[in-house]
Amino acid sequence: MRLAMHADLSNAPGVRVRLAALVLGSVLPLAAIGVFLIENLYATERRQLIDDTRARVRAITAALDREFDSTIVALQALGTSRMLEVGDLAGFHTRAHSALANMRADSIVLVGTDGALLMSTRRPFGQALPKLRSTPLLRRILASGQPGVSDLFIGPLSGDYIYSMGVPIRQGGSIVMTLNATATHAQLAQVLKVQGLPVNWRAALVDRNGLVAARSHAIEKFLAKEIPPALKARLAAHSEDAVESRTLDGIRVYTVFSRSASSGWSAIVGIPLDELTQGLYRSLRWLIAATVGALGIGLALAWRIGGQIASSVQALVEPAHALGQQARLAIPPLYFREANALGTALTRAGQDLHGARAARRESEERLALAASAARLGIWVRDLDSGALWTSPDWRVLFAFDPAHEVGIDDFMRRIHADDRAGVQAILAQALTTRQRYETEYRIELPDGNLRWIGSQGNVETDASGKARLLRGVSFDISTRRRSELDIEQMRKEVTHLARVALMGELTGAMAHELNQPLTSILSNAQAALRYLRQQPPRLDQVHAILADIVSEDERAGQIIERLRRLFDKRETLPQPVAIDTLVAEVAHLLRNDLINHGVILALDLGAGAAVVDADKVQLQQVLINLLINACDAMAERGKDDSLVLLRSAFGPERTVLLSVCDSGAGIAPAAMAQLFTPFFTTKASGMGLGLSICRNIAQAHGGRLWAENNAGPGATFYLSLPLRAPLP
Repeated sequence: MRLAMHADLSNAPGVRVRLAALVLGSVLPLAAIGVFLIENLYATERRQLIDDTRARVRAITAALDREFDSTIVALQALGTSRMLEVGDLAGFHTRAHSALANMRADSIVLVGTDGALLMSTRRPFGQALPKLRSTPLLRRILASGQPGVSDLFIGPLSGDYIYSMGVPIRQGGSIVMTLNATATHAQLAQVLKVQGLPVNWRAALVDRNGLVAARSHAIEKFLAKEIPPALKARLAAHSEDAVESRTLDGIRVYTVFSRSASSGWSAIVGIPLDELTQGLYRSLRWLIAATVGALGIGLALAWRIGGQIASSVQALVEPAHALGQQARLAIPPLYFREANALGTALTRAGQDLHGARAARRESEERLALAASAARLGIWVRDLDSGALWTSPDWRVLFAFDPAHEVGIDDFMRRIHADDRAGVQAILAQALTTRQRYETEYRIELPDGNLRWIGSQGNVETDASGKARLLRGVSFDISTRRRSELDIEQMRKEVTHLARVALMGELTGAMAHELNQPLTSILSNAQAALRYLRQQPPRLDQVHAILADIVSEDERAGQIIERLRRLFDKRETLPQPVAIDTLVAEVAHLLRNDLINHGVILALDLGAGAAVVDADKVQLQQVLINLLINACDAMAERGKDDSLVLLRSAFGPERTVLLSVCDSGAGIAPAAMAQLFTPFFTTKASGMGLGLSICRNIAQAHGGRLWAENNAGPGATFYLSLPLRAPLP
């Protein structure tokens, strides 16, 4: 896995590449933001320009309407001439010539309702004039009775494209003729010129048929030419609009138009798209140039700085290897303060590591010497592979050959068969709980001898909490265990001697107790003999006497058996003992002795069915000692019919409490502290071992024995024992 990781790292991009990516990641988003801002600004400026152009087009349309209206007003004023009413067309011809000087027109004509030219300022009066072949304006005026403006047409007299404005002339309430003024595109050129449009823009005035009547560029070429069909259809559908199109000379423009509601003529302004977008493209070119420049400078700096960083880092690689190999570090001056700081830190780390390694070697040597001196065997078990490493002292301790490869099964087979399951359980529990453990067990050496081993260890886990190693030490505790066994044997001997001493104190009472059944047996035997001598023998009486003899014999046997158990030297195993039954047996056993001492024994049995796991004989020994001591304490006081209270009750935390309360002189404060000390006694003929043995017995059963003076006369001894654990 580590090799794979190193392989992946070897394919990782270098510092230069990452710095270049950083430059790209910094500059390109800024460039994108710049493009967005420029396009947004362009869109705003474009909308503003188009809105301004709409206003200009409306202004051109309004100027065109004023041009038409001013001529129409002049014609209406001229049409009121008296000469027309009286039919003086010659005089009106002269009047029209005079009025033409103040009008923006080329000629003034009178047109009859049949389309005949009645008069024209282009010809002397009386000269023959042609009849108009097409008279759409005349028809509109006759139909509406209102003035109007014609579309472009070829003048019959001039032969050029002209347009006319006409007003109706009425006589007697009827239209008898129209008074018209004609003009050429030159008159309309002034309408476009005064708007001051940019030179490259295209502007035009078109009639209702979509023919060009005036144009800002090349009017001679495009006069009376029809605008593109798409634009013409747009003009027919909308009074105002803006659309991309092409001019008649093929220039792509953004066209804005407005149609006059009165004349039906339209003003058209085309903004060349190249001019419209040249600001955007110019800004974008500058932005691209700036971005490329920034990228070039940034990448160059990134490449240079990345090279310096890479060389600084590379310069630290060899010192890092030398640090691991404990070699001398040689770090050259580096480009960056941080790299120099890292180099200084590596140098200090090398010095610290050298000192730590020296300290570790010294510690390991001390530990090895200490372990060797204490004959400690060290072992480590790898839980993943199952391999077991052991120190030389451990092999000596377990009598394994130094060249022999030891496994966990070899170790387990060396443990004594009776202890093997317990050791396995302790190791399994340590692996489960991850807690430190301590245990003692026996091993069987190849020569057949036994050796006691003490072992301590703990489980080591990885970062995820999984158990990886089991590490511990083992040491020889045979000498200590033999000493403990010897001490235990001596304790048993002393306990037995104490019971024998008790037997001496109880001999008189036991003799008196045995005397009763023996006397009864003798009397019954003598009576049986008398009944047998009678003729005939009274066998029915003999049968009853023999039954009494058997009963008294069993009674004597029970007395002897209780004594035998009490003073038997053999070791007994713990067994369930009913506390109140035990108290009753001890009271029965000491009944005669207590009577001889003049002591009344009162029982207060409150433990009910309380049961403890105990050596019954040893607990009997404790209670007998405490009762005899109570009798002696009251005998010293010289009080007749003294009372001893033997009580059983449940104690706290699943315990049973036995107490022996006397009414003697109590325990002196000086004696209280040494009461349970071996060989300490207040009796003239005492050994000083009774209470000491009783406390040892109590502690061996997991209990406690102590004494307290009563509030009144006497003292009380307390024995606390743990109750038997309930069955699962």
